[in-house]
Amino acid sequence: MGVTGLGRALAAAGDLVLPRACAACGRPGAIICPRCRDEVSRLALPTLGPVAPYPVPVAWPGCTGTVSYEGVTARLARAFKDGDRRDLVDPLGRLLADAVLRALAGEAPGDVLLVPVPSSPAAIRRRGDQPTLLLARRAARVLGPGVDVRGVLRMARGTADQAGLDRAGRLANLSGAMRASRPSLVRGRRCVLVDDVLTSGATLTEGRRALLCAGADRVDLAVAMVTARRTAVRGLPFPSGPD
Repeated sequence: MGVTGLGRALAAAGDLVLPRACAACGRPGAIICPRCRDEVSRLALPTLGPVAPYPVPVAWPGCTGTVSYEGVTARLARAFKDGDRRDLVDPLGRLLADAVLRALAGEAPGDVLLVPVPSSPAAIRRRGDQPTLLLARRAARVLGPGVDVRGVLRMARGTADQAGLDRAGRLANLSGAMRASRPSLVRGRRCVLVDDVLTSGATLTEGRRALLCAGADRVDLAVAMVTARRTAVRGLPFPSGPD
């Protein structure tokens, strides 16, 4: 999806919801105001191919994303997950759907299983739901027939809060932490593991491992947003992966 098309999709999605205030800047009116929609469009990733965090995790298969996670997009993501703005599920779900479609290499969706990364039990209790599962369901509706959603991944053990950990700490924290609760739903299927944001890649790496161990035939990765490396380097620091 090009920048212009992305802006149109966000505008159309915003029109489906009764106006309140912009979730990014607080202006009265649409859930994403025209100025913030334009800014989201400007944050569209410069590549349509797979990307990777740096340093690249071992056996990283590539991950498709739609926009960079910074500024207005970061505020939208936080408002959706922890700010009680579930009215953002449609525009953010459309961003995820765009990434999923490209993860399928441009093929029309067939028998594809979308699997959201799991929330921790503590996060589910705090929020009352699972935001990534909501995004996956919306993305599946956008993509149409043949795309199913199953929240089959579970946390097999407790983990520390990822926010305070470096890349090595995140990988160690999540290693072996997930399992597929119903392997029969995964076995032999083409899966796309989805998340809202790509940061270090630790969560997606562990989720992919769990799905492959459960017998998935193939596991692709897709996210709505990609986090920029926290350095002074300008531009998107996520190199394109192999085609």
